[in-house]
Parts: sequence; structure tokens; C-alpha cells
Amino acid sequence: MKRIVGLTAVVTACAVLFGAATAGASPTWWPKQLPPLPPQIAQLFEPPVPMEKKLAKSFAALQKSMRKSLPGQLGLAIAPVGSDAPISMGNLETGRAWSTLKVPVSLAAERNSGVRIAAKEDKAIVFSDNDAAGDLWGSLGGGASSVQAVTNVLREGHDISTRVSSEADDPPSYPGYTMWSLADQARFAAHLPCLPDAEHVIRLMSSVAANQQWGIAKQVTRHGAVTAVKGGWGPGTGFSSAFLVRQLGVISTNAGQVAVSMAAVPKSNSFSDGTRMLNKIGAWLNRNLASLPTGRC
Repeated sequence: MKRIVGLTAVVTACAVLFGAATAGASPTWWPKQLPPLPPQIAQLFEPPVPMEKKLAKSFAALQKSMRKSLPGQLGLAIAPVGSDAPISMGNLETGRAWSTLKVPVSLAAERNSGVRIAAKEDKAIVFSDNDAAGDLWGSLGGGASSVQAVTNVLREGHDISTRVSSEADDPPSYPGYTMWSLADQARFAAHLPCLPDAEHVIRLMSSVAANQQWGIAKQVTRHGAVTAVKGGWGPGTGFSSAFLVRQLGVISTNAGQVAVSMAAVPKSNSFSDGTRMLNKIGAWLNRNLASLPTGRC
């Protein structure tokens, strides 16, 4: 209403200033070029900057500010829960899943074996225990059976691209070598709260141990936010022995939920530097929490 009233005032002022033409006549003194509108008036006619562009510009500034203190590559993808449209930022787009793949593995195993594997789920998610994850993988039958079961969970979560590594590609164990892009992971995380039987896995993600208390788990606290996360780390790809640290998460606020997938490849190849970089992203998300796109199942 204020904008409409302001526009009406501008039109009225112009009519008074330059005179309204009468029927069959036109003013002879009309200026060749109108003076520029005052800034307060001009902004009424400017299209609003999309929030996605504002976030991308702000994230680029964050990345630039970290070049000296924490050099390396950063990537972030966010998506409203229930959405298939992640927003991607940064210059790192994909990498090995490492322990973040324990989320779909745990959900697939829980559906297959029920309460019999509850203790293994706890270790695999809360403590990121690889032996427990291997047992969950084995409970699905191993080999092609396990690949198919976990792939089914990913597809149910609207990730239609990720190819789960098989035992032909890796040693016969939990396949953390799987390549998982940040956009695909954010899309899956955006549907995770909506999947049947996912409540237990998300509850475990909400109480991870100290070895995963970084990123959004450590930094996101505004607006009564509650976080559920799963971290992953290990040698990366595309770099010589580069170390990748990543985190899958869901942030819940009164406004709704947003899925997060973020990763860092520190130039130092240090796990601690990787978590520090993700802490920076977590703090940025915390500052921009009110502007993040949210949704619900």
C-alpha cells in the first residue's frame, strides 16, 4: 500500500509540475529530458534482488575472506525440506561421501532388520563407527543386494543420480568411496525427514558425539534452531592426497526446515582445518538463518 501511495504521489506531482494537457493541445514547454527521480522514489521502481543472489554474493564474500587464514575449496548446497531445487554456492561441487553415506545405509538396514541393528545404528551415526557401518551394510546382504537397498533409499529421497560404489570397486566393506555431489546430497536431505522410518536416524543425527560437533552442529543456534547432522572425512578426489571434510544436515526452526550439504578441502590437508572451514560456513548459515529457504514435509 505504501508503494502504491508513493507512486500516486509521484504521478500527481508530475501532473502539477508539467501541467496536464487539455484536449487537442499539448504543452509547448515540456523539457527534452526529465530530471532523475530522487533515490527514495527511484527504488520503488527497481526490481527486488532475488534472495538466492543475495546469499550467493554473501557466500562469495565469506570465501574470499578465508583465502589467507584458511585457504582451500568450499562448497555449500541448501534446499527447503520437501523441495527438489537446491541452491549451490562455492567452488567445490562433489567428493567422496565418506561417512555421510551412513545415513541412507542406516535407514536401509533399519527397514530390513528392525530393532536388531539399533545398537549398530547408534554407533554408526552418533560415533561414526566404521565397523558398525560395515555390519549395517552386511545386514543388507552385501554386494549387489546392499548396493540396491541403499540406492533405493537414495532414489526415494529424490537423489536420482548418485551411484553407490559396489564391492567390485572397493574393498568388501561399507562403501564410503561413493561419489556424492553436494546438490544431490542436499536434495536427499531435503526429503529425509519425509521418508518412512527415518525418525530414528534423524534422532541419532541430533545427538552426535564430539567427533562430529562442528559445522551447523556447533554454530547454528539462532531462532530456536535444532540441528541433525552426519559428518564425513577422508582423502578427497581431484587433488593429490587432498583431504575432504563434509557434513550432511537438517536445520529445523519455527519457520520450517532447510537441508544442508557442505564440504571443504583445506590446502593444509588437515582435518582440523577442514572442520574450522565448515565452522565458518555454519556461522554464516547462522547469521543468514532468517533468509534461508525453508519448507515442510
